[in-house]
Amino acid sequence: MKILIDLLRWWKFRRVRLQVEGRGCEYKSLRSSFIAPQYLNLGDFVQIGPEAMIDATGGVEIGAGSILAPQVWIYSRTHHFGDAATALPFDNVVLTKKVTVGRYVWIAARATILPGVTIGDGAVVGAGAVVSRDVPPCAVVVGNPARVVRYRGVEQFRTLLESENPFVYERFGRKKVARKMTGSGRDASD
Repeated sequence: MKILIDLLRWWKFRRVRLQVEGRGCEYKSLRSSFIAPQYLNLGDFVQIGPEAMIDATGGVEIGAGSILAPQVWIYSRTHHFGDAATALPFDNVVLTKKVTVGRYVWIAARATILPGVTIGDGAVVGAGAVVSRDVPPCAVVVGNPARVVRYRGVEQFRTLLESENPFVYERFGRKKVARKMTGSGRDASD
């Protein structure tokens, strides 16, 4: 029975029609859920792991080279709950806010990104984190609610971005072996 259900889902969602899809993107549309994919923008070489749930009703933009691990949830809408007299379950008001994920961001497994959040370039979101506020560039955030625990090498990140080909992928989408950089910005082999 499960095989039949999976086959029917595949037939219905053979290829998710996104608003913009960069080159070299990889995602599992059969095992993931994309709500309002026409408002989802993916940069080049974005990877979305299986069982992801992206609600792009309010708009979701994921920058080039970003990686979403399995079971990442991104919400760009929520229900109105502020006024007890008129909020859920008494109305059907939905609030939408765009979610922006910067370039080269890594979002670990089972992280949840809430509406209106901007995650800066080069940031890392830890496994199971609930991100309800903006994340600065190159920050590492963990927990519920997510909080900054440290920053990655900002200068190294900028150097990599300014290089001729910042992507760590070969022409066929496989990861290259990147050389480790020292703190001086020079290769460790020099």
